[in-house]
Formats: sequence, structure tokens, C-alpha cells
Amino acid sequence: MSEVTIEVPWKLIFGLGPHIVHRTPTSVDAFTSEICKSITPAPVIEGVENLPDNPAFVLAANHYQRKGLWILFPAAIMTQIIRQRYGPGDPPVRWMVTANWPRIKLGPLSFPSPGDILLPRVADALACYPVSFAGSNQAFTARSIRRILRDAPKSNRPLGIFPEGVGGSAGVFSNPIPGVDRLLAHLAKGGMPVVPVCISEAQGQLIFRIGPLIPISALITALDAAKLVLSEIQGLLRPNGF
Repeated sequence: MSEVTIEVPWKLIFGLGPHIVHRTPTSVDAFTSEICKSITPAPVIEGVENLPDNPAFVLAANHYQRKGLWILFPAAIMTQIIRQRYGPGDPPVRWMVTANWPRIKLGPLSFPSPGDILLPRVADALACYPVSFAGSNQAFTARSIRRILRDAPKSNRPLGIFPEGVGGSAGVFSNPIPGVDRLLAHLAKGGMPVVPVCISEAQGQLIFRIGPLIPISALITALDAAKLVLSEIQGLLRPNGF
């Protein structure tokens, strides 16, 4: 399989600096649009007709990241798919993101990572909901989950999630991170179905395949809503990518 390699647009990333320092928002629409301009060849996008008329849903995709392909790029592409489908609105998608790094270890000693300060500020600049690694800083994550449950059902744009979290990687499906099952069930009870997206690549192109909407009733009655969603995502994958 020919893999896609995309250079990180550092100038654009560093341009977030003033927003990170002052904790002010930037235009997610403009930022992701510029990101997508650096992606060649253009990705293959299938199933746009499966996006519902009402944009209040959860957009769920496999965590497609590997060396040479930062998760920022798939997220930017999906953000622009939503922008093109539903028109102006900033942010087009509010993503749920991991916003800390593992502690720094020096022999028997360990120290908090600078990412614990930096990444929540990046999340604020890009209108994301920051959460911590599973089992770490649970109070921080709980505050974000309460914001999601309060905001998302009233939003006119999707909530974007990668149910596998940072444990997911390109070409490999992992178990959902703890808590995603309950989150999806609560969101479903608040009126939000899920639209699954499978990300893959073949012949040097990224492929985004949007599947049929997973109805609220299926999410509420599922033994594990997160596993149901990941199963639907995996079911969109074809052996040859296309």
C-alpha cells in the first residue's frame, strides 16, 4: 500500500501562538481549510449523502494516525467535509481531544509534562473539548464531559470524537477508551445520533467513507455504545481501501 505523507505546516501551527498565549479563539474553519490545502493528492470522500439534514450529531471516526500522518490532517479534512455540507458556521465541528502528555520520568522521579499547560490552551484556541488520558486528572475530564453534555445537544454542528483515543493508529482498530460508551449513551438520550466515518488509505490517497447514521434507539439499547460505533466504522473498511 502506498502511504500518504504530509508535511506539517509549521508556519500555520506557530500562527496559533497569540491565541494560545491569550486564550482567545481562532477561526477553526479558516485554520482547517488552510490545513487541507497542504494535502495532496486530494482525499477520496464517499457517503456524503449519509450526512443527515440536522447537523446535531456525533461524528465518530477511527483514530488514523501514524508516522508521517498526524491526526490533525484527518480531523481537518472531516471538519471541512462538514463545512461544505452544512455551510458557514464556526467551528464546523467541535472535537473532543486528549490534552495532556505522559509525565516526564527521570529515574525514580517524575514531573508533570509542559503539555498539561500547553495543550488545553491549544484546545481552547481551536474550540475543542480537552480531556486527559484515561485514569489521569479525572476532575479535569469530568468538567469537559459536563460541558459536552450541556452544549452538544443544543449545538447546530457535530461533536467530533475518536472513540479509540490516542491508543488508535492507522490500519489497526483498538478498543474504545473507558467512558466513551456512557458518553455516547447520554448524548443519544439528549437527541444526538452518531455518524460513523472510516478513514483508510490506498494508492497514495486518504479515503473517508461516511456510513449510515446510527439511530438513537440503537445507541441507547446497545450493551456498549462505543463498541457498536467502532464496529460500524470497521464495517465500512474494504480490503483494498477502496
